[in-house]
Amino acid sequence: MTNPPDELRYGLDRLIATGKRIFGWGWVAHSARRATDVHLCVEGDGWARRLQADFGLARRDVMEAFPHLRDAASSGFIVTGFLPEGTRRAAKLQVQFDDGSSAEIDVAAAIEARDTRRRKWRQLAYVARALWRRLKRGDFAGILRRARAQSYAATTLDDWGIVEELVPTLRESRQTWLIFDHNMGGGANQYRRALIAERVAAGDAVVFCTYNLPMLEYRLHVYQPEREERVFRISTFLVLEPLFHELGAVQVFVNSPVSFEEPLVLAEWLASMRSQHPDVRLTVTAHDYFTACPSFVLLDADGRHCGVPSTAECAACLRRHEASYVSLSPPSEIPVWRRSWGRCLAAADEVRCFSEASRRLMLRAYPNLSQDRLTLVPHRSDFVPARLPRIDASAPLVIGVVGEISPQKGAGIVTGIVEIIERERLDARVVVIGTLDAACNSPSLAATGRYDRAKLPDLIEANGVNMFLFSSIWPETFSYVVAELMALQVPVVAFDLGAPAERLRTYPMGRLCGEVSAKAALDTLTGFHAELAKAQMARVA
Repeated sequence: MTNPPDELRYGLDRLIATGKRIFGWGWVAHSARRATDVHLCVEGDGWARRLQADFGLARRDVMEAFPHLRDAASSGFIVTGFLPEGTRRAAKLQVQFDDGSSAEIDVAAAIEARDTRRRKWRQLAYVARALWRRLKRGDFAGILRRARAQSYAATTLDDWGIVEELVPTLRESRQTWLIFDHNMGGGANQYRRALIAERVAAGDAVVFCTYNLPMLEYRLHVYQPEREERVFRISTFLVLEPLFHELGAVQVFVNSPVSFEEPLVLAEWLASMRSQHPDVRLTVTAHDYFTACPSFVLLDADGRHCGVPSTAECAACLRRHEASYVSLSPPSEIPVWRRSWGRCLAAADEVRCFSEASRRLMLRAYPNLSQDRLTLVPHRSDFVPARLPRIDASAPLVIGVVGEISPQKGAGIVTGIVEIIERERLDARVVVIGTLDAACNSPSLAATGRYDRAKLPDLIEANGVNMFLFSSIWPETFSYVVAELMALQVPVVAFDLGAPAERLRTYPMGRLCGEVSAKAALDTLTGFHAELAKAQMARVA
């Protein structure tokens, strides 16, 4: 923690680097000036990288400790990215302020670096053993694929005895599921937890592989009936290959590998394992559009839904894309990305989509993909509210926005609506039932913080909410939030994008907004509110 003379305060909770990857989080705020943007600038021998941070994250702890700082409650940031090989010479946080000024903070000494040489040698030893097995089988094509794939790898911690330890106990279960998923929260993780619980209850063993971003390492979680969960650290998912040789009929389920360190290695490896082991079944899901683009929410470099244009347009866009969620993957060219993931999807027994909208977008990215492998399996929502909230449509407009509202979830839309309300002095306000990842101090805006969905009726009534906006600006593949709002039978406005629009189109209390902008959203909300107020007054009369 430091306190420079210009009254700029900051805290680095963690900044860690291993191999080519760097990840960190913290906060920064000034006593007088409003911080608007944060970058991490790293320099090495002959190279420099400027990584965009996700800034404006909720930090209640900072607000409580430093209430005098400007926007302390939304001063948090997360930054991640991949760096070229070589020694890092400098690392600075660059902070932009609303008056056009900027400041730099030297953070080089704060980077926790891990020595990768030992891990590199261990991975090379593993690859050598794998290549020897292929040589004995005459699998020269596999050798070439592995050699090409290795250029994308950046290993972490490892434990080569894990599979040998696991196999005897896994054989005790009916069958083994190998599940890959990120660990960043949201609907995909909710789906994965339910799947694991379902499989274990059926007597199966589940080996769950994820990537732990705060530690920059892979983690392996093992679940079996009547056994305690076991957790291991591994250097790479490649150490799991003996599972296929030892167990044969493994059910491989790719939920969402966003944030994995070697996504193209994973794609090629999955395709190879499926082709080498006929008893394996491979399912790849479309919780997002990661298989189509590193911008897995299909937002272009300008922050708008791209609709999956031509490959040439995608390539030009990706080269200038600076969003932090794109930085979760190593730099890649879109043709290379599509070739690797295309092979994986072609090898899959099932490419599971959760809406017709996402199925169409997948086919735009992969028009030659066999349509009989693209299944449509809508999500099931288990939310049944204890009661419905009482809503007064005749009261002034109070817009409810539910969830953790990040930039792709429409944080800019929410702040834009608040700005319009203030500028035009409208009799309206916005309540975020959840968190808002944007700096916006206004009497027209309130945020409740994290919520329990069972308490949604109470929160809605306590805040006087009478209209809801689903503010997401990307074509979501489902949305549990929309399912919950529909179960509550409340009025909902959303942009005409993805699965939420697909479901709201037939929902009597739903309205769609064709233009993705704060003004268009507010106009739709205002019109719908007036319509419901008129209907309520007619019923009373």
